[in-house]
Amino acid sequence: MTIRKVALVVFDGVQALDVAGPLDVLAEANGFLTPEEHYAISVVGHGGQPVRSSNGMRIMVDQTFDDPAEEFSLVLVAGGPELPSAPPDAGVTAWLRDRCAHADLFGSICTGAFVVGHAGLLDGCNVTTHWQNAGKLAAMFPEAIVDPDRIFLKHGKLVTSAGVTAGIDLALSLVAQDHGAPIARSVAKRLVVQAQR
Repeated sequence: MTIRKVALVVFDGVQALDVAGPLDVLAEANGFLTPEEHYAISVVGHGGQPVRSSNGMRIMVDQTFDDPAEEFSLVLVAGGPELPSAPPDAGVTAWLRDRCAHADLFGSICTGAFVVGHAGLLDGCNVTTHWQNAGKLAAMFPEAIVDPDRIFLKHGKLVTSAGVTAGIDLALSLVAQDHGAPIARSVAKRLVVQAQR
């Protein structure tokens, strides 16, 4: 397996744990992999100032939506408390449609599903999100099949997770898919989380 390039999309008001949880899983996985198998992680957002998360933490981005096109094998959109009522700008949805068309997998953590939905990428798919926002997601994107009771779901190339810490579960499942359950269990043990809920 070659290096897997991962993009995690962030924005002002992003839930910090939606960013840190999955990234820590992938970074820990690198410790069990050869350099040729590593996850190369890029945090992607608007340029200029650092992104301020919903808890006040500032997050630096590695790439912006205006940078020259780069292909990623995995594209994930982090969630945030304001996303169900704040549609993303057209530049974000255009970037997502373009990068997801070329990715092996794409999707969301928690309410990041709303951004993916605005990009037109949920239609006809089984998806999940934070249980408190599942009804609104179903109403806003009626072509999506929303299951509020799943920790994470995979439908073809699309992956979605429930709220906040479920992003860790999703990331562990992706590590297991890429490198096998023993590696995923080793990562879970290092992070002192359940390998599978």
